[in-house]
Amino acid sequence: MKRFFICALLLFILPVFAGELSDLSKKADKFKGKYDYVSLYQKTYVKVKQSGATSVIEENAVKVLNNNGAKRFYTVSKFYDPLTSEIKVVDAYILRKEGKKEKIDLKKVAVYPQPARWIYWPNTRVSIPFGLLNPGDVVVYRIKRQGFSYALLEKNVKGDESRFEPPMKGEFYDIVNFQGFVPILEKEYSVELPEKKNIQFKYFNGEVTPIAEFTDYGMKYTFKKCDIPAIKREPFMVDLSDICQKLLVSTTHSWKDKSEWFYKINENFAFHVTPEIKKKVMEIVKGAKSDEEKIDRLNHWVAHYIRYSGLSMGRGEGYTLHPSEMTFRDRQGVCKDKAGMLITFLRAAGFEAYPAMTMAGARIEDFPADFFNHCVVALRQRDGKFRMLDPTWVPWVREEWSSAEQEQQYLIGYKKGQPLRTTPYSPPEKHFYKLNLKARVNEKGKAIISLSLEAEGQTDARLRRYMQGIKDNSGEIYLKRIVYSAFPQAIVKKVKYQDPYDISKRMKIEMLFEVPDYAFVKGHTIYLKSPAIKYLITDSVNRLFHLNVKAKKRKYGIRSSCTKLIEVNEEIHLPFKLKKGDCKLPEKRDFKGKFADLNLDYRVEDDTIYGNVKVVFKKRVYPPEAYNDLKSVISGVKDAGDGFIEVVGGVK
Repeated sequence: MKRFFICALLLFILPVFAGELSDLSKKADKFKGKYDYVSLYQKTYVKVKQSGATSVIEENAVKVLNNNGAKRFYTVSKFYDPLTSEIKVVDAYILRKEGKKEKIDLKKVAVYPQPARWIYWPNTRVSIPFGLLNPGDVVVYRIKRQGFSYALLEKNVKGDESRFEPPMKGEFYDIVNFQGFVPILEKEYSVELPEKKNIQFKYFNGEVTPIAEFTDYGMKYTFKKCDIPAIKREPFMVDLSDICQKLLVSTTHSWKDKSEWFYKINENFAFHVTPEIKKKVMEIVKGAKSDEEKIDRLNHWVAHYIRYSGLSMGRGEGYTLHPSEMTFRDRQGVCKDKAGMLITFLRAAGFEAYPAMTMAGARIEDFPADFFNHCVVALRQRDGKFRMLDPTWVPWVREEWSSAEQEQQYLIGYKKGQPLRTTPYSPPEKHFYKLNLKARVNEKGKAIISLSLEAEGQTDARLRRYMQGIKDNSGEIYLKRIVYSAFPQAIVKKVKYQDPYDISKRMKIEMLFEVPDYAFVKGHTIYLKSPAIKYLITDSVNRLFHLNVKAKKRKYGIRSSCTKLIEVNEEIHLPFKLKKGDCKLPEKRDFKGKFADLNLDYRVEDDTIYGNVKVVFKKRVYPPEAYNDLKSVISGVKDAGDGFIEVVGGVK
């Protein structure tokens, strides 16, 4: 019976007839010189059991158009977790440019452990060895897949097939991208469900006409599109899933159902307050003068002392949080374990806290499928409102919740069920970067420069992580790199900074350095560039200034790290008094936009140039229409930094 079922699946997706594949191959030739390869077709057939377990057949055909494409498909690899899923290669062959078909010996398909870092779950790699390819060749492969991405703790295992049942018993969901970074000539997705198992679906960022038909098994839905254009990559673009055409299908009725389920699978399993945990919590909060101080101490203890390292506990992976006593004993875990540890700590201290799921780096659509890749903590406050905490992202961060996750959707595991929520907006002034610089230039063009820098919020956090990331943990090395990148001939005399591992105070930095021949002197005329702006745009903390703004417009949204306020005050002292009317200074700018602001003003008084720059970046994720605001602000600052200041002096 099982063999018949597999054969039936294979018959559903037979290899495309040679003539049809040849036609698609010819059609792909129009993309030569534009792409490394083209997807000729992608076909997926999913059969859902009453338990929610699935069997999937996938068939793909790809034409390589140049040597880069040939290298890309030298080996095709797929990955799975053997505790919850499996992948088998059913067929693979190469259709050479000359028309010859070369079968791949399936005995040569390699199955081996997937290399791991930080998360050491037993993921497995399946690699199909297509070998040397030439432009014009077509690779075709078909795989059978069972299971899902995450496992649910199950004490009583009923046979081997039970490992393929999804965490939310009886439920099925899928997220299918119908678009990628190369053209897709044909894409077809079919899902067949048993009788009386209902499904809902929604297509985003485009249109598709579904076909529904009765089968002996139940109901089958087919979604098919042809000639799907590629998404063109843009710098700093949002996640592919935010912008591509995609299909979402789910048997779950609402987010409330998902919320209640997530609560139930963890509540009586993950948050036990043992005597040892209670003792540690009391030790941590001893002497705290307020609830806020208790929360801060507990959150950062978990952030700092539960290291990020994931070891498999078998069927407890995925949506089930590890028991708190295990995490406390091992002092390690992934995001869900750090979240579970903090929830247990908070409850031991008298607070009400729950686990929540979110999607770091991408948007969650308001459709009850499963977009989640990260686990955080929802603290229920005295007024009944929820507040978010994240011990995974706040090691050595002064915030309790990373504002790099602002305006991000999340779902709380709660006994009465909760809707999909969005984290609050964090204004730019909470994430400032304040730079004060004084430069003294002598008659030979030598500059002595002193600067002080102060940062807060996510700007403070990013600066600390850069300064901690050097091999010997020396923040001085990072700061000197900025100076040498901005001023290659600089001689650094002094570096002083706040300990990046002390988050009781915001980050402060002071530096003193000399730059020989910084300015070009010709008589009473001096040519130089703004040293403050050079430092500002060289510092990696201000990475949004690296956005290329030469394009006339953007098609897709822009993702930055956080909202930000930048304030720069600059004084450049020269060896003689200046003639105001003969000085060429950066153009004054006063721009206020919906998404970004810029105020830039330079003036001369006696022997000194005074410069003031204020930049406000108002969003973490920007829609495409924000590009003009960002372009005005970024190009305004860059133009002021790239252009020469020309000053003419008089009497010394």
